[in-house]
Amino acid sequence: MLVTARTKDAAGALCANELIKMPGLDEDEYLKMFMHYALDGTSCAHEEFISVGREIAKKLHRSPVAAVTVAGRLGANPNISFWKNVAKLDMLNDTMDALWWSYKQLNPDIRRCFEFCNVFPRRLKLRKDELVHLWIAQGFVKSSCATEEMEDVAEGYIQELVSCSFLQPEGDYFAIHDLLHDLAEKIVGSDFFRIENERSQRGGAWKGDVPGDVRHLFVQNYDAELITEKILGLENLRTLIIDAVNGDTPVEEKVIESICKRLPKLRVLAIAFTKKHFGMRKSNKLSVPKSIAQLKHLRYLAFRTDMACSITLPRALTKLHNIQLLDFSGGRMLEFPFADLVNLRHMFCWPNLKFPNLGRLISLQTLPCFTVSNEQGYEIRQLRDLNKLQGRLRIKGLQNVKSKEEALEANLAAKERLTELSFEWDDDTRCSSEVEAEVLEGLCPPAGLQKLDIFGYRGSRYPDWMVGKQSGGPEGLRNLYLWGCSQLGPGPEFDAFPHLRVLEIWSCSWDSLAGNMEHLTLLKELHIVGCKNIRSLPTLPQSIEQLYLASCSDELTESCKTAGHPNWQKIGHIPRKDFL
Repeated sequence: MLVTARTKDAAGALCANELIKMPGLDEDEYLKMFMHYALDGTSCAHEEFISVGREIAKKLHRSPVAAVTVAGRLGANPNISFWKNVAKLDMLNDTMDALWWSYKQLNPDIRRCFEFCNVFPRRLKLRKDELVHLWIAQGFVKSSCATEEMEDVAEGYIQELVSCSFLQPEGDYFAIHDLLHDLAEKIVGSDFFRIENERSQRGGAWKGDVPGDVRHLFVQNYDAELITEKILGLENLRTLIIDAVNGDTPVEEKVIESICKRLPKLRVLAIAFTKKHFGMRKSNKLSVPKSIAQLKHLRYLAFRTDMACSITLPRALTKLHNIQLLDFSGGRMLEFPFADLVNLRHMFCWPNLKFPNLGRLISLQTLPCFTVSNEQGYEIRQLRDLNKLQGRLRIKGLQNVKSKEEALEANLAAKERLTELSFEWDDDTRCSSEVEAEVLEGLCPPAGLQKLDIFGYRGSRYPDWMVGKQSGGPEGLRNLYLWGCSQLGPGPEFDAFPHLRVLEIWSCSWDSLAGNMEHLTLLKELHIVGCKNIRSLPTLPQSIEQLYLASCSDELTESCKTAGHPNWQKIGHIPRKDFL
């Protein structure tokens, strides 16, 4: 095992007995790396830029983090006069001063967003969406016009911080270099504070002091005594994030009530419960107190639980007129009758939540699921004006949509920011197969959709937007998943989806696949699961890299394994084949 560390003590703590000193980059390699970032990866540049870049690089004493941050700022301003002025700066001779100079080149709003990242512990992986929502809740994100979404502006902030290496992408997350954390701590002073409380591991509660003027506070582990004695008196607190409530320290609802009454300036309140927490409680319930209404400035409220927890919300929640984000992900709620929260932008909740009169929330961008029913306030037309919806949306209960005209009222084609859609019919009372076909026709998705799931469809045919008989629809679709679709004869032709990469067919009653699948020249994966009536395969595209065949008829499965059989020949070009 190879371990890297900045100090001998850190390496020793990891039982590293043999130390290998990492050599620094030589001058030429360092300059090459520096110019790569300064010129945004391009290899060609005017000789004058290279000459000045060499002068700047020499000042940085071969510090890698200084190289990428300073070079990132140079790349953002490819003006030779700017570069020459930078080359004259003596402050670049010190790594921390060089980082400070890079920081000062940022837009003031972006600087505040970077500073906010310091509320989180070092090396904690930061999710982009969470950062964006927190920045917006604090008012750090400024849009230049009424039609510009703050989330789009914040996305630009993210890209700017990545370009100068203040944020380092790691998969779907971001990290911050330790030296940049050091810089942020010097900048923010006592505005931000972290209580990295390890009481559950060491058996002793956190005993330190909290700055009285702190505005943004992160607590590593919940401790009721810590909350009541150290935190409730923080009059200027804007952010309170409690990262984990352990199973051996159940949160008392009276503590939540005290937070609501004693910290009226909060804009962000977030408590994350560990999965075992509610399993150890006598009652798997969490009642949000009526005093939540006293947090009139609150914009971000999160009680992240698991499926074992039942959450009860008070009617007083309607008084949170500034609320932008509600996150009860994992917790179970029966109903959410709060359509008066007109500034709500993001809702994370249990998928079976009843959400009456959803159509009033025209600012809504994130909604995991909407269930159509025959009750007033749950009609599919509630989706009509929610054109800011983005990401993934599940629409359940489609058996309750009675016509194409009703389906068209959802206005899905106008929701251009949706990337994933799921259409779900349940086994309740169903309309005729002709009506279901008309309904699916009316549910034409937006052109930019990337993934489409269809569950339990029993219509008499597939819609024109799906088989390429009309323009429009998701022509760039990449993933298609069909489950429990019940039609006689062959499956649909997917002429409308020439960019399809993954096709999954589960428990469908077709007796064969469409004969023209060969035209899906970008298809990489084909999954056929539980389709008992299919006996033969059509000619498949040469692009397929993986075939997954499971729980189908023995005849199909065995023929695909039998050398010389037509089905075996049709899959011979596929490098990976799995049969179950």
